[in-house]
Amino acid sequence: MPRKKSPTELTLRPLERDWLAEGKDYIGDLSWSPDGTRIVRADASGTVSILDGRTGSVVNEWHAHKLGALKAKWSSTGKYLASCGQDGKATIYNGSSLELLADIDHGNNWVENLVWHHTKDIFLTGAGKDLNLWNADGALIKEFAKHPSTIADVAWNQAAPDHFATSSYNGPRLWNIKDSNYKRFFEWKGSLLNILYSPNGKVLAAGCQDGAAHIWLLPSGEDLYMNGYPTKVRELSFDSSSRYLATGGGTEVIVWDFAGKGPSGSTPLVLPGHESFISVLAFAPKGLKLASGGLDGEVFIWEIGNNKAPVLNTRGDSDVSTLAWRPDEKALAVGFASGETMLFTT
Repeated sequence: MPRKKSPTELTLRPLERDWLAEGKDYIGDLSWSPDGTRIVRADASGTVSILDGRTGSVVNEWHAHKLGALKAKWSSTGKYLASCGQDGKATIYNGSSLELLADIDHGNNWVENLVWHHTKDIFLTGAGKDLNLWNADGALIKEFAKHPSTIADVAWNQAAPDHFATSSYNGPRLWNIKDSNYKRFFEWKGSLLNILYSPNGKVLAAGCQDGAAHIWLLPSGEDLYMNGYPTKVRELSFDSSSRYLATGGGTEVIVWDFAGKGPSGSTPLVLPGHESFISVLAFAPKGLKLASGGLDGEVFIWEIGNNKAPVLNTRGDSDVSTLAWRPDEKALAVGFASGETMLFTT
């Protein structure tokens, strides 16, 4: 059985809150500008807000989508900002002036996936079965082959920047932006809820509807299937070294170690603390700080690989819906189902 930390081993100290910003509705997404000065926030009312990263004050706010806003992201350069929503629209703005540059219509499909390239000002959208690549001015670069079922998630490969993966029912697909059709397909009879590359590009991970985490080792395609989670696994996060994969799917954080021959046949680290199911996980951009948020409103920050390090903890008044580390890793922005956003010094 996985070894659990006893309560006496968890040296808790409170997270220090810098500010609290009220909001209109459920926070679907938070994203820091690359310089760490601003946060963009998307909520279920369709509102997109720009918050001052130092004070939490709302410096700009507009009704971007007729239905819920699902994602809002700055490009890697910070020159552009994009949002997407349940109204079938993806909108692009100037990252400085916030001038609307393009309004892309995806029809009746929710635009659930919007991901910027790691270095170029181009982005992918996944809406229903449709997958497209766009320029920052809203011009269509490429329309990819239609998926046989709804696209659940889209992820770029940091180690091979022009490559990406998608997940849907029946398995993940690997793509290159130069080709309209996928390059590889790992067939698997089940529903994948998300998809994530390790930073070194050697592992592809997915959470499953049936309470399991599924891993494909690249380039071989060898797969590992870790089941037994209490519920569907919607939460995944790799640390920057690609050694650790944190997964949700229950009240405990399960951390798989890829060092050596792991994780096949190994026992994962199990981190208890949440009273309800985990709702979001996020490793810091560098190092081994891992943030977890739960339906109990609690936020924990763990130091993976250092059992003697204190665990930071705080509790909000509603479900934790999203987490976003400031680029310098010294602060964590937390979004709640109530619409509140909080910043904590770590």
